[in-house]
Amino acid sequence: MFSFLKDVMNNTAKVTDVAADERSELARVMCELLVEAARVDDGMGDEEAHVIAHIMSEHFDIAEDDINAMFEDAITASKERIQMHGLAKNLRDMTDYEERYAMLELIWMVVLADDHLDHMEASLMRRLAGLLYIEDVDSGKAAKSAKARLAQ
Repeated sequence: MFSFLKDVMNNTAKVTDVAADERSELARVMCELLVEAARVDDGMGDEEAHVIAHIMSEHFDIAEDDINAMFEDAITASKERIQMHGLAKNLRDMTDYEERYAMLELIWMVVLADDHLDHMEASLMRRLAGLLYIEDVDSGKAAKSAKARLAQ
């Protein structure tokens, strides 16, 4: 369904070949997961916000004004959310394993944006990998890849 995500690793993916409503829903779910990851350590730094904006722009082809609105909606939803199971299920239902792996790598980029992985972030990523049915080894590979991409 979303084979474009396989190109995320090459930074060539844009969500433009998918129906508008599917693209919008995937972008919303992903933005909410990115915000959850950024806020898990009791705050979202500028580095994390910048990485989220870059991901939404580059990989989902969303205009800056729309990113800001989506970002604000995701922050509001995050403050009210008790659990992430629903978001993870939505993402699981919309994507295959390779696409979820690519999404997890993007989430790792947000978590690692400030060059510090605290215990809350590590716990979130283990939990999220499980909810997305991503193998532990693959989650580790995604983290290493995300760290390398951030260093570029």
